[in-house]
Amino acid sequence: MSQTSCFFFAADQRYFPYTCLAARRVLDLSGPVDGFILHTGIIPSEDRSAGERLLGGRISIIDVTKFMEATNFNRGTHPTLATYIRLFADKLPEFEPYDRIAYSDADVLFNRSIADLCNTPLNAPLLAAHDEQTYFDAKYRQHLPMQPGAPKFNAGVLLFNMPLLRAEGLLERTRQLASEHVYGMDQGALNVAFEGRWQTMHPFWNVMTNYSSQIPFSRSYARHFAWGKPWEPHPVGVEVDAMAIYRDLAKGTPWAGRFSRSWPIKRGILKNLGRKFDAISGILLNDEKRKRRARFDAEKVSAIFASHADNSMLAVQYPERVAGIAR
Repeated sequence: MSQTSCFFFAADQRYFPYTCLAARRVLDLSGPVDGFILHTGIIPSEDRSAGERLLGGRISIIDVTKFMEATNFNRGTHPTLATYIRLFADKLPEFEPYDRIAYSDADVLFNRSIADLCNTPLNAPLLAAHDEQTYFDAKYRQHLPMQPGAPKFNAGVLLFNMPLLRAEGLLERTRQLASEHVYGMDQGALNVAFEGRWQTMHPFWNVMTNYSSQIPFSRSYARHFAWGKPWEPHPVGVEVDAMAIYRDLAKGTPWAGRFSRSWPIKRGILKNLGRKFDAISGILLNDEKRKRRARFDAEKVSAIFASHADNSMLAVQYPERVAGIAR
């Protein structure tokens, strides 16, 4: 049976320029697929015009400020309402025609057609990738009401299976939890609401820049700059080839100067050096986190969960044990 798919980014005024660049990259790599940028706040006219030129009318730029404000959603102390837009994918009228909806954060640079992500065989309400940090430190299990060994996903790249999601009311449940601000706002609430209902995403669709042992940008399907951002004065952790793409995307826009640094800074040189001694310091200090980091092999771990993704497996309990870094 045929299915209809789209993708979207969400942004406020601050992140709008970088969202446009990320969306342009998706267009450059993908065949015909509907795309949206949903934003809150008043976008400066210069940025709005530059974004429209860059995207050439191929992506719908929609102000959802009134929609979001009308929901009376309690964002608490979070500085922007835009981060919660994805929690309303089942209510936004723009998304009513679609069976599959891919969401991406603005700090994600794609290296492969997003249509491939949308066409992933999906038998659960959600497709997501593990949050690698939880392999080393599973403290989230102490404050999230989840089953023993419950895995946690990163919400920077997601694929929603809309018929199942709507039938089970999972985003409505997420909104309820997120508005209570008990579980770490949006990402914690998503993990609680979707526990046992998410399928393992190929890890290359969300390769995060959190750790020293990394799959390189050239092999990533999508690179998530979770730490240093490419547009920051010191783009820590941004590879040379990724920065070159950003520079090319930003040519002729008001944002070009934000990517003019001559060379990205290699991330965490001292931290990387210290991690070479994780095995020893972990034993001497009896530090379980260091011991796990010493056992982490990005290639091996990625291969394990890529196999799970290829077999359309639901996320497994105790993924750190399956990955071989916890005992």
